[in-house]
Amino acid sequence: MKKNNRHFYDWEFKKRFAAAIIATAAMLLGCAGDCRALDSGAQAEVVALSLDDVSRLVLKNNPDIQMAKYDAYIRRTDLKDARSIFDTMLSLQAAYLNDRRKTSSTLLGTKSTTTDYSLGLEKKLPSGTTLGISADDSRDFSNSAFSSFPTGHEASVKFSLRQPLGNNFFGMIDRGRIKITRLDIENSDFQAIVRIEQALAQAQTAYWRLVLKQEELKTARAMLEKAEQLYAVFKDKHALGLVEDAELFGVEANVAQRRSSIAALTHERTMAKNEVLLSLHEEDLNIVIVPQDALDISERALDWEENLRRALEQRRDYKQAQNDVAMKNIELRLKRNSRWPQVDLEASFLHNGLEASQAKAWENLTQEDNPQWYMGLSVQVPLENRAASSKHEKAQWEKAKALIALKKTESIIAVEINNSVDAVNNTIEKLKLQERIVSLQENKLLFEEQRFAKGRSDTDTLIRYQEDLQQAQLALSGVRFEQKKAMIDLLLAENSLLDLYWKEAL
Repeated sequence: MKKNNRHFYDWEFKKRFAAAIIATAAMLLGCAGDCRALDSGAQAEVVALSLDDVSRLVLKNNPDIQMAKYDAYIRRTDLKDARSIFDTMLSLQAAYLNDRRKTSSTLLGTKSTTTDYSLGLEKKLPSGTTLGISADDSRDFSNSAFSSFPTGHEASVKFSLRQPLGNNFFGMIDRGRIKITRLDIENSDFQAIVRIEQALAQAQTAYWRLVLKQEELKTARAMLEKAEQLYAVFKDKHALGLVEDAELFGVEANVAQRRSSIAALTHERTMAKNEVLLSLHEEDLNIVIVPQDALDISERALDWEENLRRALEQRRDYKQAQNDVAMKNIELRLKRNSRWPQVDLEASFLHNGLEASQAKAWENLTQEDNPQWYMGLSVQVPLENRAASSKHEKAQWEKAKALIALKKTESIIAVEINNSVDAVNNTIEKLKLQERIVSLQENKLLFEEQRFAKGRSDTDTLIRYQEDLQQAQLALSGVRFEQKKAMIDLLLAENSLLDLYWKEAL
């Protein structure tokens, strides 16, 4: 991570550094290849992390989560855009006309000038009503003989109203568009939260994979210790001439095989550790992570119906599908209204003052009673109305499609929850069987070691039994990891994983 970024362990984990030092023995058993950086003199930090620590840091630092949040924030700006239809509009206008055209009569004058200034405000209300107010000032000059004043000023104030009574009846379409935008933004939030939850699930899976590789290394080292002990015994016997060269070579090859297995697992553990660091957006790959959790198991069988009920309450794709149906229903109502004719009620009131001076004109505006009233009704009817009818029919089919999609989502949720619950319950049975297998393999190896000590067994059988035990122990660790992953997948399928670690609003 760049130095100007906050290090992902700003951490109260530095307080836990002492705990990591106390856990050095466990680290030496588990850090494997990562410890080579320490052995070679490289400066590497040892950090103790629990599952809760990883989850909290992922939510804070993971770049995928940050991008998901910004996508949601960007999408929310659409609501302002939708509401802009109700913004107040200020209009300013200034015009000057100088007319010196020739006329057919000298009585009409040879010169006239007009100067106009206008200031207006217009606002649309959620009811669809458009209100307006404007103030105009006009100065006219003419050398015509018929002009009462060579120079005259007219001041006027006008109030206007326009109300749709057909198409967009009392603002139905305007308000409907805003409702659709709100639902669309809510769906965008759901999508962002799903991405955040998936990133959290990936990080937790990576953490448990790191724990798994640590357990596998522990098992492999235990087998290596047995192989080295056996090799030491055979080496001494070979020096005394009690065993043949072929037997010594076989035992030595077994040691080399165990070391090769450890080297492979060390690499896998390094990759697992790097995957955790990647999820935490940490660039220092020399960091050594000491997991604080074990691959413990749960033997409580899950109830499918209970998990399904919780999923239907929390699944965000189900809420999205419900919002889609609601949006299509609103859209259908709007398209039904759009088939109506355009019927607008218009009304205005104007008051003016006319004088030779500008000040007198504005004074007369308030003192004299010179009103102008206007009221009108305009109707526009598209006779075929094919465009609106086509859009209305399309909206009907889209609503029907959204309802089918909602039902399909319900079925998908039921199948996913059933599969996830079955996966968890299946690991419980597999764990019991695998634990029994490990116990049997341990007894088999112990019995064979006793036989070997009495000279009643051979080297190949003993080595094969060691391998059988190691594979059984590795399989047991694998099933434990499988259950952890199955539980993460179940919580992810329920959309309840994020709620365990994140309470804040998006």
